[in-house]
Amino acid sequence: MGSEQEGAWAPRSRVGAVLVALLNSDEAAAARAAEQPPEEHDTQVLQAAIALAVRSLFDEDTPSDEVTGFVAGMVQDIEVDPAAAEALIRAQLGEGHLLEAFPPEAVADATWSTLGYLCERRLGPEDSLELVEQAERQVLPTS
Repeated sequence: MGSEQEGAWAPRSRVGAVLVALLNSDEAAAARAAEQPPEEHDTQVLQAAIALAVRSLFDEDTPSDEVTGFVAGMVQDIEVDPAAAEALIRAQLGEGHLLEAFPPEAVADATWSTLGYLCERRLGPEDSLELVEQAERQVLPTS
């Protein structure tokens, strides 16, 4: 998908390419990247990215009612299953068992929606690009 050239970082995964295109408001590039065949590490890159995004705003000591309030505000701006989104966020903070109540497709949908919201509305483009780069570094082997 991409690599580091001339000191500039470029995504090396399909998930990274989708996220970077969305952050750059390039819906056509995001659609092209999303249409590529799935890669074996897609799930791991996505999981690393959501974990980093959530942990940039919350930690294990965050009260559950604060997460509930955050999700209540988020659902005013985006379409996402609030129960799945809250379980997803709380799972990143150590309550992984909460995701067991949801089918994989619901978790994936909540992950993409929540990650997009966090990147676009909370972290901003620069921090979000760094987050995607860090997620890829955690998951992808260096070449």
